[in-house]
Formats: sequence, structure tokens, C-alpha cells
Amino acid sequence: MKYNDIYIRDILIDGRGVGETPDKVAFIEDAVYGEVCEIEIIEEKKNFYNAKKIKTIKESPVQTQAPCPYFYECGACTIMDIKYENQIQIKKNLILSALAKSTSYKLEDIEIIPSKELRYRNKIRLQVEKDGRLAYNKSYSNDLVYIKDCLLVRENIGENLGKIEEITKDISEKFKGAIKEITVRTNGTDIMLNLDLDNNNEPIAYIKEKYSSSKFFINIIGKENINISGKDFLEYKICDKTFRISGNDFYQVNDFQIENLYGQAKKLLGSGKKVLDLYCGSATSSIAINGDRLVGVEINKNAIQDAKINAEINDLKDFKFIAKNAKYIDEKFIKKEKIDSLIVDPPRAGLDKDLIKSIGKSGLKEIIYISCNPQTLARDINRFEKEGYKLEKIKAVDMFPQTMHVECIALIQRVKS
Repeated sequence: MKYNDIYIRDILIDGRGVGETPDKVAFIEDAVYGEVCEIEIIEEKKNFYNAKKIKTIKESPVQTQAPCPYFYECGACTIMDIKYENQIQIKKNLILSALAKSTSYKLEDIEIIPSKELRYRNKIRLQVEKDGRLAYNKSYSNDLVYIKDCLLVRENIGENLGKIEEITKDISEKFKGAIKEITVRTNGTDIMLNLDLDNNNEPIAYIKEKYSSSKFFINIIGKENINISGKDFLEYKICDKTFRISGNDFYQVNDFQIENLYGQAKKLLGSGKKVLDLYCGSATSSIAINGDRLVGVEINKNAIQDAKINAEINDLKDFKFIAKNAKYIDEKFIKKEKIDSLIVDPPRAGLDKDLIKSIGKSGLKEIIYISCNPQTLARDINRFEKEGYKLEKIKAVDMFPQTMHVECIALIQRVKS
């Protein structure tokens, strides 16, 4: 079944276009925001169609030439062919729509702090073909597109991808298919390579012998992390503070926006608070936002070790870091620790509903909620409303240009017991 003259009025978070057919809304692969196109229905659901674009009938006025040669195959970027000012508007629509659908808030606008458009990422994760070539997944597929550069990553990563591929090809030539993925990280100076091996210990001795003096920091990531060369961590500076980030610790990927993100959160939080940081990782966010007087909870034991080191590096006096699942926290814990405020930067799935109930029972005064997923943020704001809280302020920071992802910072305050 085909439809003509479908106007693409919006973009989903996965990059598909949104258009209206006479029957249902359609989510359309390869459609461009603002264009009019012919589509073919792939699948019919109860309330919508999944579809693909057949051809463009009228070009979008906001479309531009994507600078990346891999854009039309690669699934890493989804809106690089949209002018940046319009990318910001699309992300505003995404946030405002999520809030309107799931909460009582019908905001007319939201501020988004724009970013450097390219070369902003300090981290890249690539698939490694059996022969060692580096690749991303293609759009809507597990097939691979082989790359020699990525315009989103910092210049020093881009300049070294060829040398990095020489390493993965060499290892794969000796041990075919040994490397599943490689994660490349940088602090702007040093480059770290984290190799994910395919349940195969045979290459380890070879990698140790061949690459122990590499200019790159090389680590094998698995059940047990093995440092091959250089350090097993990178150092970063945020807001005049120093942080140690190990190979698989969480760290915000946009070096040019991280101080804007945490700076906005700091303004919303104010000063003089004792803070609970859930999903604290290595405590970069809470130390940058609040400084001292912290309690951090994180399931990753290695990240907790780094959090303690980061507290010591930055001369904190009053801190406690606990290697536990976030569900470990309840109202008794919050009251016992005399917590004033919560900082939370959860995974894309958001917060567990029972955890939100525990926070509500504790009487905690305020939450600084940092989120990379407007839908789950809106859902959780709705759940907090039911526990006697309201959304006081919300801002956004574009941490991910050329993609549909955006970071939000919400201040959620208690209004009734």
C-alpha cells in the first residue's frame, strides 16, 4: 500500500519521519523533516503504520547537504541533513511533546543551549569486522558500513583511526574475529582503546607482547579488565575540578557542553545542600555540581573506586560512596543520611516507579533530574507529581548534534506532604 503527498511534520527519536495518512499516523524510514514524499507501508499496527520513503515529491526547505560521506548509509547520525537551527527546533518539539503527553505541563517553549556542531565527541564505539575493519551499523540494520573517519569525534581520534585500524587488523589477522567491538576515548591529549574480545583468551598474550609500549592506552575489557599499555584511566577537567575516568566508566561525551550541563544543574540546585547522587558513576556530576557533602550510589564497583579517588583528588571532606543498586535506596536511608536534595542521571529507561515512591515517602525537598530521554523524563515527572512534587524549571543542553538525542535538566520540588 502506497500514499502520495505525505508531509513530514516531525521526527522520532530514532530518526524516522512522522506523517499523516488518511487512516493513521505513519513512521517513515529515510524521510526528511519538512519534505513531502511518497511512502510505502511496511507494517500496519493498531494505531500507526511503519513505512519507508519511496521518493521525494517536494524537498524540505530546511534540508542541507550532510558533510559526512557515510551519512546516507550509517545509523550513527540521523538528522545531519537538517540545518542546525532546525535540529534545535525539532528537539524542542520532542521535549515539549513528551511533557504534554505524559504530564500536566503544556509549555510553549524551552531553552536549548546549542553546541559545536561537529568534532565534539570524546568517545566512539565501533564494530570490528572479522578481518579487523572498523564499522558502524547501517541505518535500521545490523549490516556494517566501514568508515575511515567520523565527523562527530574529536580531531585526535579522527586523525588516528587509521592507526587504530592497523592494530585491529593485525590482531584479527592472527586471531580472526577475536575483537567484537572497540571503544575509543580521549581527553583531548591521550587516546584510550578498550578492546572487547569475543570470549577468547588466546590473543591476550600476543597483544601484551606486541602492544605493551603503544602510544595509545590499551585495555582489554571483560569480566576482568587487563591493562596492556599506558594507563587504565584518563584525566579530565570540569569546572576547575579534576576527574579520573576508567575505561568503562560513564562520562558525558560532549567536551564542549559538559560545563554548560553541570553549570545549569548547579544553578538549579543552589548551595549548602547535602546531596544524594543516584547512578553516581565516578561522581563527576555531583562533585562538579555540588562539591562536597555527597552520598553516591552506583552498582559498578570499579566506578565507585574511581568516585572515591575523585573525591580525594578534589579535597572533599564529607562523602560516602556505596556500591549498590539504586533500588537499595529507601525513605529510611534518605532520612538517616539527612539528605536535602537528590541528583539523578539515570539510564535511558529512567527511574524505577517504586524508587520514586520511596523518594516521595522520604519527604525529600527537591530533585535535580538529568536525562537523555525526554519520554522517560516526562513519565517520571508524572510519577513524581503523584507523590506531591511539581516540575519547577526545565532546560535542555544539546549534547548530541546531528542526532535526535538531547539532554534535559529538570528541577522537581516538593509542594505537599
